[in-house]
Amino acid sequence: MGKTILVVHGSPRKNGNSAALAEAFEKGAQEAGHDVQRIEVGTADIKGCRGCEYCFSHEGVCCQQDEMQQYYPLLHNADVLVWATPLYSFTYPAQLKAFQDRMFCGIAKPFHIPEVGLLLCFEDKDPTVAQPLLDTYAKSNAYCGQTSIGEVVVHGVYKVGDIAGNEGLEKAYDLGKSL
Repeated sequence: MGKTILVVHGSPRKNGNSAALAEAFEKGAQEAGHDVQRIEVGTADIKGCRGCEYCFSHEGVCCQQDEMQQYYPLLHNADVLVWATPLYSFTYPAQLKAFQDRMFCGIAKPFHIPEVGLLLCFEDKDPTVAQPLLDTYAKSNAYCGQTSIGEVVVHGVYKVGDIAGNEGLEKAYDLGKSL
C-alpha cells in the first residue's frame, strides 16, 4: 500500500514554475503507487495565526473559520508533506507562510507527518539566495521531528513556462518516483 502524500502548493500564480515542479513530482509519486493530493494555498483565503492558543483548550481546533479548516483533515491523514513553492524575499510566500503558521494547532492535536519534501524555484541566478528558506526548512523539519525525503531547487526561472526543459522537472519526478 502506498503513502498518502499532500503537496502544498504555495504560489499565488496559476500554472507557474512551482506548479510544474509539483506536477512532475506528483506524476512520479502516482506512478510509484502513492495517493497524492495537491492543495492550492497560494490562492486560498487563509488568515494568519492569532497566537490566541484557542486550539490548546479545544483539542487542536482553530477558532478562525476560513479555508484552512478544509485542510486540517488532510494534514492529519498525510504520511508525507511536500512544499511546492516559489521563493519570495528570501523565504516562503506570505500565503504559504500563513498556512504553515496555522499548523500551530498541531501542537494541541499533532499531525504526525513523518516525512517532508521541498520543491523550490526562483528567478535569481545565484543559488545561494535560497539559503534562508533552506535553513528554515531544515530547522522546521528538525523541530517537528520530520525526515526530509529531499529537495529540488531550481534557480533562474521567473516567467511562466521558464522551467520547461529544466532538469529540475526530472529531479522532481524522480523524487516522487523514489518514495
